[in-house]
Amino acid sequence: MGNNSQKKQPWSQSIKGPLSFSLLLGLVAGVVGTISSTGGSQNPIRLDIGLVCFGVAFVVSLLIISVLTMAGKENDSELGKGTGVNRSSANPNKKFKD
Repeated sequence: MGNNSQKKQPWSQSIKGPLSFSLLLGLVAGVVGTISSTGGSQNPIRLDIGLVCFGVAFVVSLLIISVLTMAGKENDSELGKGTGVNRSSANPNKKFKD
């Protein structure tokens, strides 16, 4: 058939990192929401509010992480050479050979 050699994706492009971070943030928000909405030890635990807090924090953090991941794009190596009068910001007076 074909050569199915899979390259391992870096951590920044993998789905495991954002999902695990969003899950952790959702769990923390769920626990805080559950405990704070109970209102004392005499009242029953409010799992409904904790689940809503978990869902909102999970979805919002996953959305923000995905947008930031898409926005962070590596520049081409050619962009560091420049094409104008100052061809490189590190050495503005140096003349480059084309």
